[in-house]
Amino acid sequence: MPNSQIYVRDTTNNKNVPLQVDGSNKLAVSDSVAQTSLSNIDTALSGGLTVSDSTAQSSLSSINLALGGTLTTSNLNAEGSLSNIDSALGGTLTVSDSTTQGKLDTINTTLQGSLTTTQGVSRTNGNISVSQAVTSGSVSSSVDSNLYKNAAVFGNLGASGNVIIQVSNDNSNWHDSHHEFYSNYSSYDFSGEFATLARYWRVKYDVSSTVTVRYSLVA
Repeated sequence: MPNSQIYVRDTTNNKNVPLQVDGSNKLAVSDSVAQTSLSNIDTALSGGLTVSDSTAQSSLSSINLALGGTLTTSNLNAEGSLSNIDSALGGTLTVSDSTTQGKLDTINTTLQGSLTTTQGVSRTNGNISVSQAVTSGSVSSSVDSNLYKNAAVFGNLGASGNVIIQVSNDNSNWHDSHHEFYSNYSSYDFSGEFATLARYWRVKYDVSSTVTVRYSLVA
């Protein structure tokens, strides 16, 4: 039978030495680097992989954890980003940047059906007639309330009487509304408020005197 022994060169002693196996026919080596590599390969084949390089070890550990449902990294920026993604998928998104966090909180609130904003009141005012002589049945010029929801008329009728608010959608065809405002019996002042459901409105006088009528519109 031919010799089946395998010899390798011992470079330290400059001799050829045979490779040997133990009683289980496993190859034993004394070289520490080779031993580590072989051990790692063996471990990997058994389901676990370990390396001494810290960066590689971290990456492999992260991959392993990710496959198990949890992903962790040692890089703070990457960890923060991945945590945010994980949290967002779970229904809650958190970031450390205050500006971004504020915007995301606003979006989150909006998506839940509640949006709060602060806006000032928009208003305007003007004169319909100032010390103007009118006769009963005459009407004033029209007021365009397209951008406003509510109106108020007030002033002095100069005598006992009243005014009627007329409304129109086209500033051409006019109709009496149910808004009718009377002067008092002492100073003949009057005032009244109404919703501007039609775009245009005007005052119809039910008095013959010298009147002053002003208005205010509120959005």
